Amino acid sequence: MTMITLPAIMDRTSADALVSHLDRSMAPGVSVILEGSDVARIGLSGLQLMLSAQQTAQARSAMLEVHPSPAMISAARVAGLAEIFRWAQSA
Repeated sequence: MTMITLPAIMDRTSADALVSHLDRSMAPGVSVILEGSDVARIGLSGLQLMLSAQQTAQARSAMLEVHPSPAMISAARVAGLAEIFRWAQSA
């Protein structure tokens, strides 16, 4: 299992920095957890990265679990993407 902690600000710069790390982590049968509980702000680049990670995991038969922060959930709603993401439910 691989755990990747997402940065507090998910903008274009931080999304670009995570691309190769996510790509290397997504192998068939591998479990990847994206810990986003500390994300305070996420822009469209960050949401695009989350969607790409979800699609890549599915295509590669990797298991992806995203623990979103309230900011991530809110941004996904505002962008009209809330129904697309398969994120872990907050307790």
